[in-house]
Amino acid sequence: MRPCLAVLCLAGALPVFGQTHLVEVRSILVAGDSQVHLVDPLRSEGEEPHLLWTWDAREVTDLPEEYRTRFFRSVDDAKPVRGGDQLLISSSSGGVVLWDIKENKSLFHTHVPNAHSIELLPDGLLAAAASTHPEGNKVMLFDPARGSEPIAVDDLHSAHGVVWHPGRQTLFALGYDVLREYRVEDRTLHRRKEWKIPGVSGHDLSLTPDGKRFLLTEHTGAWQFDLATETFSTLPGFPDAENIKSLNLAADGQYLYTVPEESWWTYHVSLHQPTQRLAFPGMRVYKTRWYRE
Repeated sequence: MRPCLAVLCLAGALPVFGQTHLVEVRSILVAGDSQVHLVDPLRSEGEEPHLLWTWDAREVTDLPEEYRTRFFRSVDDAKPVRGGDQLLISSSSGGVVLWDIKENKSLFHTHVPNAHSIELLPDGLLAAAASTHPEGNKVMLFDPARGSEPIAVDDLHSAHGVVWHPGRQTLFALGYDVLREYRVEDRTLHRRKEWKIPGVSGHDLSLTPDGKRFLLTEHTGAWQFDLATETFSTLPGFPDAENIKSLNLAADGQYLYTVPEESWWTYHVSLHQPTQRLAFPGMRVYKTRWYRE
């Protein structure tokens, strides 16, 4: 991979970072260390990823020094929002940011202890999962228009995933051994339902493109949760493994996922149906997400 010498490491035909919101090719986000890569898997050769750009917290002058050097040392999730014009980025080192790609700047950032996921709600509120930490183990709700302090919190041991369901207009959160659903009313988190997951140490939570199922992972493997029947089941044909850190499904049925090779990190991103494997040597990759399916 080519080195990243500034906030952005460009490849292909993209002249400036601000134009990445125009990317229509099938592409994926890869999060790890202080970086987020945008990768075109179709133009990748063998295991060598074709990089479109790289966001590197160490080079982002728009963020305070403490965020560049401390709070974003271990980026663990990156999600595209608002049509891919913006990114939600979280780090287990304690940082979350809503990043505007077109303007190349932070729209909101704050400290979240052991942040493992972040989600944008329709009214502009942000939800974050604060995992195991003396000041964590909770779901936190923020209003960027009101500052960096949370406006609501709810205890959730080892919170690892937060996902908004647009059809149900509710927030789902994954914890150590439960999947929980919240109503967000009057700027407060109201518990609606809770289900015991088939295992412990919940890792990742994502919504399928049809909105009918959640994919989730925990210590022993991967599962799907059917919202109509409220039941968990395995994924037919999926190459299951322990401690899967991220799992996503495209509309055409292709899976995108990461499995740790060293402790909690991996040097590879995997795809299934069809199968592909991309290598990121020297980078402690945690999660991967679709940017464009």
